[in-house]
Amino acid sequence: MATKRKTAASAAPATAPSAAAPVFEAPVESWADTILRTNFASVEQDSIVLLQAASSLLESDSPDPDKVNIALDQNLKLWIAIKTVLLNDDCPVEPEVKANLRNLAQYVVSTTMLATQGAIETSKLVSLARLNMNIAEGLLSGQRNRMIQERAYQIWEEDGRPEGCEQEHWLRAEAEITGLFKV
Repeated sequence: MATKRKTAASAAPATAPSAAAPVFEAPVESWADTILRTNFASVEQDSIVLLQAASSLLESDSPDPDKVNIALDQNLKLWIAIKTVLLNDDCPVEPEVKANLRNLAQYVVSTTMLATQGAIETSKLVSLARLNMNIAEGLLSGQRNRMIQERAYQIWEEDGRPEGCEQEHWLRAEAEITGLFKV
């Protein structure tokens, strides 16, 4: 099923929303603003933003083209911000990951631009949402591994720095960190 996307030329004139119709509003601080502020260095905040954008895309698939427009526009701004931050030398992301994220940003831009030409397939909305969810999951997974590594080192030091116990320390740290994530 395709959802009709309003372009500037086809959009109806702005009117005040009726009391019965719920208004779909963008967040107070835009997702793009969050990324620009964090410089893509705050894993938790960046992941939340990507998940919020994914949720917005999935919820926008309805007969209301305004929801689709807002979700696509906000997601596009988010990815333009990500691409902008990746060009910054201060961005802590590894060069290979930067290149991959820039390619993904280009995919988001081209997919969104196709939508401005009329209709966007539901599968494209889902694809954009899944992309956001996968990037968020990857960010959190990397954070989890860093936490396990740091905790394994602490355990090694607490145990008197014994030789040959790396796997035991890693597994203990992994169990502790996994327990934190379940809470």
